[in-house]
Amino acid sequence: MKLANYENSMFNCRPMPSESALIQLLTKNSQNIGHAPSLKSYKRGETLYHQNQPCEGLYLIQSGIVGLKVSTASGKEHLLRFYGQNQFFGHRSLLTDEPHHSSALALEQTVCLFFHKQGVTQLIKNNISALQAFALLLAKELKFSELHRVLILENQILARTAQAIIYLKEMGPSHQWTRQEVAEFIASTPTTIIKALAELENRGLILQVGRRIEILDKAGLLAIPENEVF
Repeated sequence: MKLANYENSMFNCRPMPSESALIQLLTKNSQNIGHAPSLKSYKRGETLYHQNQPCEGLYLIQSGIVGLKVSTASGKEHLLRFYGQNQFFGHRSLLTDEPHHSSALALEQTVCLFFHKQGVTQLIKNNISALQAFALLLAKELKFSELHRVLILENQILARTAQAIIYLKEMGPSHQWTRQEVAEFIASTPTTIIKALAELENRGLILQVGRRIEILDKAGLLAIPENEVF
């Protein structure tokens, strides 16, 4: 999958207007909707909520990174996606009034602003702008999921790794992404990711210092042919 327009790709992690508008609406109306938001802090590795747990509200990340994981009937865990600063999560279960379909895990020290379900639901009923903002947010996430699927289906591992590094580094610039996290994000294995990262480093496109990964040539990473096998 060639990324002809980087600004419109899944790798553009800056908050969209829909998220910014939603932040303003929730913050502005927090006192009027009956439930003022509260700050919640989580340590690395701490679970914010569990799969199949009833949804209690909406989370907005102030700092840190959260990963969503789903457990299958066989006991295996699969990473669905990451959320970073100024991004919401928990909203799908809130809007559908269903239990959470995945567990939320803090990948580093994380602080979230928590909005109670009843207050958010009341705001949606009384404010058409809030409803529109949620609709735009869901549309954006659907686009992300579709492009992510194409990335996995159509790209060989080297191109997938290169593009994943760009996305993850923009999501969490200071986070030391583990090879396991990178592997789960693009449906691979840590061993394969280690080999792919070594190849990217040999080409002068990235630099690895311990667990830290630095991008040296973003254009070079994006230019890797999708069908290249190394």
